[in-house]
Amino acid sequence: MMEEYVVIGKVLDTFGLEGELKVRPYAPPEVFENLEKVYLKRKGGDWVPFEVEWVDFIDDKVIIKFKGYDSIDEVEQFKGAKLFLPKEELPELGEEEYYAYELVGMEVETDKGKKLGKVERVQDMGPYDALVLDKENLLVPFVSDIVLKVDKENKKIIVKEELLPV
Repeated sequence: MMEEYVVIGKVLDTFGLEGELKVRPYAPPEVFENLEKVYLKRKGGDWVPFEVEWVDFIDDKVIIKFKGYDSIDEVEQFKGAKLFLPKEELPELGEEEYYAYELVGMEVETDKGKKLGKVERVQDMGPYDALVLDKENLLVPFVSDIVLKVDKENKKIIVKEELLPV
């Protein structure tokens, strides 16, 4: 059976001069805390493992250093790359935490009961993520002011109607 990989972050830029990378995390901090290896996908579709030397956190970003990559020149090639982990290696999350892939397929409705559609994908909007819905390509910012509840069990997301761009 083919392993299923889940994106956990995106390389934004290099950081420092000794091969460090600044990453926008798509997963909670505990995913990165004991990280030993991440995977990048080659253009041909092959998964390439990279050993992680260390991880640090600065504000809402993650700084990662790959073993064997010790200069800025060696890591320039990773700018814009997404970092993946096999799904089965992801740690269990708390009740109020979610991986982006878990949100895909969930029904989205307002706190007034209006059905808005299903989540097609989670879009990186820079400072926040947005839920792209299957109806009219509606974008719902995935922020605490708008998203009131994520019900994993019933695969439903409740959002505040007054704050939606509809």
